[in-house]
Amino acid sequence: MRRKAAEKLKKSREDSMKYWDRRMAHQLRSPLNPGDLILAYHKAIETYWGLLFKNKWNGPYRVIRQINNGPYELEGLDGTELERRFAQYQVKRL
Repeated sequence: MRRKAAEKLKKSREDSMKYWDRRMAHQLRSPLNPGDLILAYHKAIETYWGLLFKNKWNGPYRVIRQINNGPYELEGLDGTELERRFAQYQVKRL
């Protein structure tokens, strides 16, 4: 009985590690550099049923800079700086 519980606990921990690795992949990857082209996540689309199957990634945008290893400042391809900043999990390389 204890052996079975230990095996189940081990599997649960392995599954938890895999989940964490997938969830935190944005922090494990190399940081984006100024000038990199990226897509930005549009979180507001998640709340509207009518937009359920709409593409949730906007862009492309260009990275201006990263602030204190935190959010990124972005600009459009025409050079217009975006007003808001985007967290690491809200951007992905193009």
